[in-house]
Amino acid sequence: MRKLNTIDYPGKLCMGLTIAGCNYRCPFCPHAELIHDYIPMEKTSMDDLVQTLRPRLGFLDGVSIDGGEPLLHRGLVDFLKELKFQGSLVKLKTNASRPNLVRLLIDKRFVDYFSVFMPAPLSKYKEVINYRIDVKEIISSIQIIRKSGISHEFRVKPVPGLIEEPELLEIANFLAGAPRLVIERFKPESSMDEEYRSLSAFSEGELKGLQGLVAPYFNETVIRS
Repeated sequence: MRKLNTIDYPGKLCMGLTIAGCNYRCPFCPHAELIHDYIPMEKTSMDDLVQTLRPRLGFLDGVSIDGGEPLLHRGLVDFLKELKFQGSLVKLKTNASRPNLVRLLIDKRFVDYFSVFMPAPLSKYKEVINYRIDVKEIISSIQIIRKSGISHEFRVKPVPGLIEEPELLEIANFLAGAPRLVIERFKPESSMDEEYRSLSAFSEGELKGLQGLVAPYFNETVIRS
């Protein structure tokens, strides 16, 4: 669990939950411990989580869930169902690799806000995530979310030598008209791949330049740590 904040869910006071495990292996991922070393981590059942959260839900607007990739966990649907039963708003961060689950969560109204991470343009997806995936699954999930009427945003992470202007423009063209794009700062020292730890991060000025490049494609763009 993370501290209460109003950043995870724009304008709402939320408790953040991070769930271990991910099907992607992005070299710039800052959460290697959630991927490689999560098996020995203390495991908390969904029931225990609900019991822990219940006293807090009275003064919270909602819960923001990220990972890793939360959609990999079988118990997630029942957990979200219980959160909604308790009257909580739910924000879900996902890589959108499970369109059937995305559709289920939308049909059940178990998610109030989706935050979809786009690690790369579709043309470079497999190269960047180091995972065999049919990009049609990603396209399907994004189409489902965009047509759902549920609040959503997309996230990107510019990385020198990998995700730069051409890649960001390709992503922006694909997502054109979306309500919100969050540009996340790349933190070399936290990268999963040792090779990426020696890179220099984009400066504040460079990030603002990239933001200006893609801003015309979205209703809102923000830079976030």
